[in-house]
Amino acid sequence: MRITIDDLEKRVKFLNRFTDNPTERFTKINGEYFSNAGHYLISQQYGGYELQQICNDGGGVDDVLGTGHIPKKELYYLINAYIEGIRRASKGLA
Repeated sequence: MRITIDDLEKRVKFLNRFTDNPTERFTKINGEYFSNAGHYLISQQYGGYELQQICNDGGGVDDVLGTGHIPKKELYYLINAYIEGIRRASKGLA
């Protein structure tokens, strides 16, 4: 199965909705843009991809999975596992 950046973005969009986090990266207030803390996003660097989460309105991010930038396919499966872990924890199954 070939994984594209679009596949990753769809999973992250689902993750943001599933966790009730902001679905947009920025909010515009009085002409200024602020990052939405809690928003998940995909970073692309060094030929790899990483799941990040915005930590503050200044745009600081955290490497959620602790993987650094990895191939798309590997990240896709890790995001799915992350979502499943959240789902199980929310149901008291973890």
